[in-house]
Amino acid sequence: MFKKQQIILGHYRPIDSFYHNLDTLAKLFPIIVLLIVTIISDSMLFYSVLFTIVFLSLLFSGVDKSLLLRNFKPIMIFILITSLYHLLFSGKESEILFDIGSFKLYSGAVYSAAFYSLRLLLFIASAFILTLTSSPSQLGDAAAKVLKPFEIFKLPVQDLVLIIFIALRFIPILYDEFISIKNAQIIRGVDFSSSLITRIKKISAIIIPVFLAAIHRADELALALQVRGYGVTKKRTYYSAEKFQGMDFLFLTGSSVFIIGLYYFIG
Repeated sequence: MFKKQQIILGHYRPIDSFYHNLDTLAKLFPIIVLLIVTIISDSMLFYSVLFTIVFLSLLFSGVDKSLLLRNFKPIMIFILITSLYHLLFSGKESEILFDIGSFKLYSGAVYSAAFYSLRLLLFIASAFILTLTSSPSQLGDAAAKVLKPFEIFKLPVQDLVLIIFIALRFIPILYDEFISIKNAQIIRGVDFSSSLITRIKKISAIIIPVFLAAIHRADELALALQVRGYGVTKKRTYYSAEKFQGMDFLFLTGSSVFIIGLYYFIG
Protein backbone atom coordinates (compact mmCIF):
# COMPACT_ATOMS: atom_id res chain seq x y z
CA MET A 1 0.00 0.00 0.00
CA PHE A 2 2.80 2.37 0.88
CA LYS A 3 6.04 2.76 -1.01
CA LYS A 4 8.83 2.55 1.53
CA GLN A 5 11.50 5.15 0.91
CA GLN A 6 15.13 4.34 1.53
CA ILE A 7 17.76 6.52 3.07
CA ILE A 8 21.42 6.05 2.23
CA LEU A 9 23.42 8.10 4.74
CA GLY A 10 24.41 5.75 7.52
CA HIS A 11 22.92 2.76 5.72
CA TYR A 12 25.63 0.29 4.66
CA ARG A 13 25.11 -1.59 1.39
CA PRO A 14 26.95 -4.97 1.50
CA ILE A 15 28.14 -5.32 -2.09
CA ASP A 16 31.24 -6.93 -3.57
CA SER A 17 33.07 -3.98 -5.15
CA PHE A 18 36.49 -2.33 -5.15
CA TYR A 19 35.51 0.27 -2.54
CA HIS A 20 33.78 -2.29 -0.31
CA ASN A 21 36.88 -4.49 -0.28
CA LEU A 22 39.19 -1.67 0.79
CA ASP A 23 40.16 -1.25 4.43
CA THR A 24 37.95 1.40 6.04
CA LEU A 25 40.98 3.36 7.23
CA ALA A 26 42.22 3.53 3.62
CA LYS A 27 38.98 5.35 2.73
CA LEU A 28 38.59 7.41 5.89
CA PHE A 29 42.03 9.02 5.87
CA PRO A 30 41.80 10.46 2.29
CA ILE A 31 38.32 11.81 3.09
CA ILE A 32 39.70 13.55 6.19
CA VAL A 33 42.43 15.06 3.99
CA LEU A 34 39.77 16.08 1.45
CA LEU A 35 37.63 17.81 4.10
CA ILE A 36 40.60 19.69 5.58
CA VAL A 37 41.88 20.85 2.20
CA THR A 38 38.36 21.77 1.06
CA ILE A 39 37.84 24.04 4.07
CA ILE A 40 41.16 25.79 3.33
CA SER A 41 40.57 26.18 -0.42
CA ASP A 42 38.49 28.92 -2.00
CA SER A 43 38.79 27.69 -5.60
CA MET A 44 35.60 26.85 -7.46
CA LEU A 45 37.60 24.80 -9.98
CA PHE A 46 39.15 22.74 -7.19
CA TYR A 47 35.70 21.98 -5.74
CA SER A 48 34.30 21.11 -9.17
CA VAL A 49 37.07 18.63 -9.98
CA LEU A 50 36.87 16.95 -6.57
CA PHE A 51 33.09 16.71 -6.65
CA THR A 52 33.19 15.17 -10.14
CA ILE A 53 35.67 12.53 -8.96
CA VAL A 54 33.73 11.72 -5.77
CA PHE A 55 30.39 11.58 -7.60
CA LEU A 56 31.81 9.25 -10.27
CA SER A 57 33.20 7.08 -7.48
CA LEU A 58 29.70 6.90 -6.02
CA LEU A 59 28.22 5.89 -9.37
CA PHE A 60 30.77 3.07 -9.72
CA SER A 61 30.58 1.96 -6.08
CA GLY A 62 28.17 -0.86 -6.97
CA VAL A 63 25.11 0.76 -5.39
CA ASP A 64 22.01 1.00 -7.56
CA LYS A 65 22.26 4.30 -9.46
CA SER A 66 18.53 5.07 -9.35
CA LEU A 67 18.54 4.63 -5.55
CA LEU A 68 21.60 6.84 -5.26
CA LEU A 69 20.17 9.65 -7.36
CA ARG A 70 16.81 9.43 -5.59
CA ASN A 71 18.47 9.97 -2.23
CA PHE A 72 20.15 13.13 -3.50
CA LYS A 73 16.73 14.76 -4.05
CA PRO A 74 16.03 15.78 -0.41
CA ILE A 75 19.59 17.06 -0.18
CA MET A 76 18.97 19.29 -3.19
CA ILE A 77 16.17 21.00 -1.24
CA PHE A 78 18.69 21.90 1.48
CA ILE A 79 21.14 23.09 -1.20
CA LEU A 80 18.38 25.25 -2.71
CA ILE A 81 17.69 26.88 0.67
CA THR A 82 21.41 27.57 1.10
CA SER A 83 21.60 29.10 -2.37
CA LEU A 84 18.59 31.34 -1.78
CA TYR A 85 20.12 32.60 1.46
CA HIS A 86 23.32 33.66 -0.31
CA LEU A 87 21.41 35.15 -3.25
CA LEU A 88 19.41 37.33 -0.86
CA PHE A 89 22.02 38.36 1.70
CA SER A 90 25.53 37.96 0.22
CA GLY A 91 27.73 40.00 -2.08
CA LYS A 92 26.28 43.44 -1.34
CA GLU A 93 29.60 45.10 -2.20
CA SER A 94 29.92 43.43 -5.63
CA GLU A 95 28.56 44.40 -9.06
CA ILE A 96 24.79 44.41 -9.59
CA LEU A 97 23.79 41.97 -12.34
CA PHE A 98 20.17 43.12 -12.58
CA ASP A 99 17.65 45.06 -10.54
CA ILE A 100 13.96 44.09 -10.19
CA GLY A 101 12.14 46.59 -8.00
CA SER A 102 13.66 46.44 -4.53
CA PHE A 103 15.51 43.20 -5.28
CA LYS A 104 19.08 43.44 -6.53
CA LEU A 105 21.06 40.42 -7.69
CA TYR A 106 24.78 40.81 -7.08
CA SER A 107 27.55 38.93 -8.87
CA GLY A 108 29.13 38.10 -5.51
CA ALA A 109 25.86 36.60 -4.30
CA VAL A 110 25.69 34.29 -7.33
CA TYR A 111 29.30 33.20 -6.77
CA SER A 112 28.72 32.59 -3.04
CA ALA A 113 25.57 30.56 -3.74
CA ALA A 114 27.41 28.34 -6.23
CA PHE A 115 30.55 28.08 -4.08
CA TYR A 116 28.91 27.03 -0.80
CA SER A 117 26.38 24.78 -2.52
CA LEU A 118 29.19 22.91 -4.26
CA ARG A 119 31.08 22.64 -0.96
CA LEU A 120 28.02 21.11 0.74
CA LEU A 121 27.52 18.67 -2.13
CA LEU A 122 31.16 17.62 -1.88
CA PHE A 123 30.88 17.03 1.89
CA ILE A 124 27.67 15.03 1.52
CA ALA A 125 28.96 12.95 -1.40
CA SER A 126 32.10 12.13 0.62
CA ALA A 127 29.94 11.03 3.57
CA PHE A 128 27.82 8.91 1.22
CA ILE A 129 30.75 7.03 -0.27
CA LEU A 130 32.16 6.29 3.19
CA THR A 131 28.91 5.11 4.81
CA LEU A 132 27.79 3.18 1.72
CA THR A 133 30.90 1.03 1.50
CA SER A 134 31.73 0.58 5.20
CA SER A 135 29.62 -0.86 7.98
CA PRO A 136 29.14 1.19 11.19
CA SER A 137 31.41 -1.19 13.13
CA GLN A 138 34.15 -0.81 10.49
CA LEU A 139 33.80 2.97 10.65
CA GLY A 140 34.01 2.88 14.43
CA ASP A 141 37.19 0.79 14.34
CA ALA A 142 38.77 3.09 11.74
CA ALA A 143 37.87 6.18 13.78
CA ALA A 144 39.46 4.56 16.84
CA LYS A 145 42.70 4.05 14.91
CA VAL A 146 42.73 7.67 13.72
CA LEU A 147 42.00 9.07 17.19
CA LYS A 148 44.24 6.67 19.14
CA PRO A 149 47.25 9.09 19.28
CA PHE A 150 45.04 11.58 21.16
CA GLU A 151 44.75 9.19 24.10
CA ILE A 152 47.95 10.72 25.46
CA PHE A 153 45.92 13.93 25.98
CA LYS A 154 43.35 11.95 28.04
CA LEU A 155 40.83 12.07 25.20
CA PRO A 156 38.11 9.40 25.72
CA VAL A 157 38.61 7.81 22.30
CA GLN A 158 36.50 4.70 22.94
CA ASP A 159 33.57 6.81 24.12
CA LEU A 160 33.80 9.04 21.04
CA VAL A 161 33.93 6.00 18.77
CA LEU A 162 30.87 4.56 20.50
CA ILE A 163 29.01 7.84 19.92
CA ILE A 164 29.93 7.76 16.21
CA PHE A 165 28.85 4.12 15.93
CA ILE A 166 25.49 4.72 17.63
CA ALA A 167 24.81 7.84 15.57
CA LEU A 168 25.42 5.97 12.30
CA ARG A 169 23.22 3.08 13.43
CA PHE A 170 20.39 5.36 14.59
CA ILE A 171 20.08 7.38 11.36
CA PRO A 172 18.31 4.61 9.33
CA ILE A 173 16.47 3.32 12.43
CA LEU A 174 14.93 6.72 13.20
CA TYR A 175 14.15 7.26 9.53
CA ASP A 176 12.25 3.95 9.42
CA GLU A 177 10.44 5.03 12.59
CA PHE A 178 9.51 8.31 10.88
CA ILE A 179 8.10 6.49 7.83
CA SER A 180 6.14 4.02 9.98
CA ILE A 181 4.53 6.82 12.01
CA LYS A 182 3.78 8.79 8.84
CA ASN A 183 2.05 5.76 7.29
CA ALA A 184 0.06 5.29 10.51
CA GLN A 185 -1.05 8.93 10.31
CA ILE A 186 -2.08 8.47 6.66
CA ILE A 187 -4.20 5.44 7.63
CA ARG A 188 -5.93 7.65 10.22
CA GLY A 189 -6.82 10.14 7.48
CA VAL A 190 -4.04 12.73 7.70
CA ASP A 191 -3.38 14.26 4.26
CA PHE A 192 0.27 15.19 3.63
CA SER A 193 -0.31 16.25 0.02
CA SER A 194 -1.65 19.73 0.80
CA SER A 195 0.26 23.03 0.75
CA LEU A 196 3.82 23.31 2.06
CA ILE A 197 2.83 25.33 5.17
CA THR A 198 0.09 22.86 6.06
CA ARG A 199 2.44 19.91 5.61
CA ILE A 200 5.01 21.53 7.89
CA LYS A 201 2.36 21.94 10.61
CA LYS A 202 1.25 18.31 10.22
CA ILE A 203 4.85 17.06 10.42
CA SER A 204 4.82 17.96 14.14
CA ALA A 205 2.45 15.03 14.64
CA ILE A 206 5.31 12.81 13.42
CA ILE A 207 8.36 14.55 14.90
CA ILE A 208 7.15 14.34 18.51
CA PRO A 209 6.54 10.53 18.46
CA VAL A 210 9.89 10.00 16.70
CA PHE A 211 11.61 12.13 19.36
CA LEU A 212 9.96 10.13 22.15
CA ALA A 213 10.91 6.86 20.43
CA ALA A 214 14.53 8.05 20.19
CA ILE A 215 14.60 8.81 23.93
CA HIS A 216 13.12 5.38 24.68
CA ARG A 217 15.71 3.63 22.48
CA ALA A 218 18.53 5.64 24.05
CA ASP A 219 17.35 4.62 27.54
CA GLU A 220 17.25 0.94 26.53
CA LEU A 221 20.70 1.22 24.93
CA ALA A 222 22.20 2.84 28.04
CA LEU A 223 20.77 0.04 30.19
CA ALA A 224 22.16 -2.61 27.81
CA LEU A 225 25.63 -1.03 27.93
CA GLN A 226 25.54 -0.91 31.72
CA VAL A 227 24.45 -4.57 31.99
CA ARG A 228 27.27 -5.63 29.65
CA GLY A 229 29.84 -3.82 31.79
CA TYR A 230 30.82 -1.11 29.31
CA GLY A 231 33.44 1.18 30.86
CA VAL A 232 34.60 -1.30 33.50
CA THR A 233 37.94 -1.71 31.72
CA LYS A 234 39.70 0.82 29.50
CA LYS A 235 41.35 -1.78 27.28
CA ARG A 236 38.84 -3.22 24.81
CA THR A 237 39.18 -5.91 22.17
CA TYR A 238 37.60 -6.08 18.69
CA TYR A 239 35.16 -8.70 17.47
CA SER A 240 36.84 -8.64 14.05
CA ALA A 241 39.91 -6.87 12.72
CA GLU A 242 40.58 -5.71 9.15
CA LYS A 243 43.97 -6.44 7.67
CA PHE A 244 45.69 -3.49 6.02
CA GLN A 245 47.02 -4.81 2.70
CA GLY A 246 49.12 -3.45 -0.17
CA MET A 247 46.15 -2.19 -2.20
CA ASP A 248 44.85 -0.34 0.85
CA PHE A 249 48.20 1.39 1.32
CA LEU A 250 48.37 2.33 -2.38
CA PHE A 251 44.85 3.75 -2.33
CA LEU A 252 45.44 5.72 0.88
CA THR A 253 48.73 7.25 -0.23
CA GLY A 254 47.76 7.72 -3.88
CA SER A 255 44.42 9.44 -3.21
CA SER A 256 45.85 11.61 -0.40
CA VAL A 257 48.80 12.74 -2.55
CA PHE A 258 46.43 13.41 -5.46
CA ILE A 259 44.14 15.61 -3.32
CA ILE A 260 47.06 17.58 -1.88
CA GLY A 261 48.67 17.90 -5.31
CA LEU A 262 45.40 19.07 -6.83
CA TYR A 263 45.11 21.70 -4.10
CA TYR A 264 48.70 22.81 -4.70
CA PHE A 265 48.14 23.38 -8.44
CA ILE A 266 44.56 24.69 -8.64
CA GLY A 267 43.39 25.12 -5.02
